[in-house]
Amino acid sequence: MIAYEYPAIWFTYMSKCVYNLCTRKLRDSCSLVYEKYTNCFSEIIQERVLPVLMDKHGTELLTEITRLWLEYKELLKSCADLDNFYIRRKRHPSPADSMRYYFCNLVCDELFSKLQEAMMRLIIQEREGGQIDRNLLKRVLDFFLEAGGNGTTDYYEKLEQIMLAEAAAYYSQLSLEWWFWGDSLSNYLRKVDRCLNQEEARAEFYLSQTTKTKLLDVMKYVLLERNAKKWAQKQNADGMEAEDQELLSKYASLKLE
Repeated sequence: MIAYEYPAIWFTYMSKCVYNLCTRKLRDSCSLVYEKYTNCFSEIIQERVLPVLMDKHGTELLTEITRLWLEYKELLKSCADLDNFYIRRKRHPSPADSMRYYFCNLVCDELFSKLQEAMMRLIIQEREGGQIDRNLLKRVLDFFLEAGGNGTTDYYEKLEQIMLAEAAAYYSQLSLEWWFWGDSLSNYLRKVDRCLNQEEARAEFYLSQTTKTKLLDVMKYVLLERNAKKWAQKQNADGMEAEDQELLSKYASLKLE
């Protein structure tokens, strides 16, 4: 790992070296620095980072990859002069873009399945009443947001699709269980209200606003809109109070008639 082998003073030293090389009047010295930088970055990931990450699982893997991501962002600070003196003139990808490219193509491609499984396990665990490290979950989601783009696979979008599909399956099953046990319309709506409020509170902490909105929309569709006709039939048998209609209007803009 970079930070394990090179303490903070190394970053300062490297920054000075990059500045000196980029400002010297040597022919194309910046090209040499840029080439060495990108090659070194790729080699470090393949030879040192991946072997360590491959042996980790669950929260240990999530913790390690977010720590590495922070370390690589620190490393980029030493290459600011390379960006200023060479990359902008030659129109090469910046160090930040190169970092995202290599991280996504070498790390995320290899470990995405393990990462998303570990994350979904935490989300489901909390949904079912367990205690988790929300800060860790937020750091991993932020990592996927920052690492995407620039010609790489959008891993956050892939992760978002998995989260939405899992939520749809989870709440579909829950809805069937409530229906099977013969809940009244009033009881059902209050359970839906509680689930939506709890899910929104959790999502507010670690999901982006866009993803949170999509998640709640999926829940509303699965728990309310998809079953509108079924609940209309149940209303005829049970009757419906004004408070129940208010809940329907609040979450799904439905009016059962």
